[in-house]
Amino acid sequence: MRYWYPFTEEAIDQIKKDKITKLVVLPLYPQYSISTSGSSIRVLQNIVKEDQYFAGLPISIIESWYQREGYVKSMADLIEKELSVFTNPEEVMIFFSAHGVPLTYVKDAGDPYRDQMEDCIALIMEELKSRGTLNDHTLAYQSRVGPVQWLKPYTDEVLVELGQKGVKSLLAVPVSFVSEHIETLEEIDMEYRELALESGIENWGRVPALGCTSSFISDLADAVVEALPSASAMVTRKVKDTDSDMDMMHYLTKMFFGSVLAFFLLLSLRLVSAFRNTLH
Repeated sequence: MRYWYPFTEEAIDQIKKDKITKLVVLPLYPQYSISTSGSSIRVLQNIVKEDQYFAGLPISIIESWYQREGYVKSMADLIEKELSVFTNPEEVMIFFSAHGVPLTYVKDAGDPYRDQMEDCIALIMEELKSRGTLNDHTLAYQSRVGPVQWLKPYTDEVLVELGQKGVKSLLAVPVSFVSEHIETLEEIDMEYRELALESGIENWGRVPALGCTSSFISDLADAVVEALPSASAMVTRKVKDTDSDMDMMHYLTKMFFGSVLAFFLLLSLRLVSAFRNTLH
């Protein structure tokens, strides 16, 4: 894990104990971003270049895999299954909600995340269309924090807009997550569901994360096998200098303290204004 146990360092220790002779790195993020896959790969690179064990170890890195047929078809399978639960499946809006990233990552650092996400949605919808599923769909981004602009449109704002436009049935699809966690179980299932219902959407559904879906797991296994022949000593993606400044945790820490500072500045201005009013 990037921010929890087992950490990358622990996995590296286990690799050495097991006397691994060839390594395939498979980030569990379908789409590449410098703040997700990039962050994990940077940690691995920093460890590897300092450890003699890895000096001649053949390594292959799978940076993204959203375009793989097994992944696309597995997502389409789950969407079809959940659509069938609705009374009128053909009237359901398919709502893809992806984890957001700060806009500056894309505009200034060249992060391919937005392009890959849009391409991913197009592939899934094309697969659904080939099966006769012709529902409308939209994409929005969730989980923004801090005062800076993140990728738009925002999930919460789009839900309200859809309700105002008269959408009555909606199926939420957590497209950038492959396992259930707080951003699906709490943010989508509770916060966004409540917001959708308050906004006029009457029928809510949510596609589960892929988890251990057999077709998905088999495709990931195939991806690893396919990557093995390309493994070579220290074959790693060359990380830009800007990447190293874009670590998500470092960014969020700065945003948190920036937000706190902004709060106290605003509070102090209001206190000064109130004090002046009492003098008058």
